[in-house]
Amino acid sequence: MAKHIFLVTFFVALILFIAHTNASKDEKEEIPESCHKQLKSLNLKHCEKFLMKRMQKDEDEDDDNVIKMRGVNYIRNREEGLKENCCAQLSEVNFLDCRCEALQKIGDNLSDKCDKKEMEEMERELKILPLRCGITPPLGCDLSFDN
Repeated sequence: MAKHIFLVTFFVALILFIAHTNASKDEKEEIPESCHKQLKSLNLKHCEKFLMKRMQKDEDEDDDNVIKMRGVNYIRNREEGLKENCCAQLSEVNFLDCRCEALQKIGDNLSDKCDKKEMEEMERELKILPLRCGITPPLGCDLSFDN
């Protein structure tokens, strides 16, 4: 009798596992279509401009350590505005896989404008961008670009 109950329980668990696995596959198949639509509606230009400003800022600091006081607040405010707009757009991305795709799209759009050194900096900035925005970064997201 106990053996019979065990077998029934085992088969019920197996059926539930198979059903759950199929449901997960269906959900994953829906992600690319919804992600594609979501990415199309996002204005990722804010993120591109923010990253370019970050890279230029680091480059300027490397070239000369002199900060010109006139206009510094304006530049900081503008950079902060770009960051806020970028973060607002990224936080609207529902799925982590889609967030990865958004970051890849930003990198692809900027890759033509960057030399090898800038590409390395851009990849680093892209990886930490979600953290700067206070949102969950996509794990295992390949953000390396060939130029």
